[in-house]
Amino acid sequence: MTDDLRVMRTKRAIEIAFASLVNEKGFANVTVKEIAEKAIINRQTFYNYYQDKYDLTEQLNDNYLSLFNKIIAIRTKNLNEDQSLPLLSDLYKRKEFSVLWESRDTITALLSIQYDQNSFTVRLQKSFVAQIQKHLTIKFTNLDTSVIGSFYIDMIRFIAKNNTKPTDQDLSKLRQLLAVFVK
Repeated sequence: MTDDLRVMRTKRAIEIAFASLVNEKGFANVTVKEIAEKAIINRQTFYNYYQDKYDLTEQLNDNYLSLFNKIIAIRTKNLNEDQSLPLLSDLYKRKEFSVLWESRDTITALLSIQYDQNSFTVRLQKSFVAQIQKHLTIKFTNLDTSVIGSFYIDMIRFIAKNNTKPTDQDLSKLRQLLAVFVK
């Protein structure tokens, strides 16, 4: 059990160091050496867990995408055409959100990394739309997918970057504004 706790602590230190460096310098300018130094580990320890910074990124992408998918599945479970999807308003009340809130620096970093078509942003956008589409008979066009997916990505980006959770009043006002633009 002690080994597992050490592994978890080490991986978390690597994640925090990586996110901090990416948010500060950009993904392209971050090296494994810098990640290791900031995480206060040696480079070999980094390589015990990850092949390179791309492998680290992919593992983080997979972990956070899995968590987002669980939350999205819960939120869309009873969705149908007669009701609208809540604007993240109940998301903050879920236990899973606390993990996302505590990891907002990592999420900000992952959302900023755009090195291929499997980036976190693209995968998360597709996941949102796929989960919503499971419950609706309406087929989404590429435009629908882009606009709806981008909306949720931008909400997450705003929350993570600004370190703030929108209030119910903020979300109510946003719903009113969206209604004006969508009509």
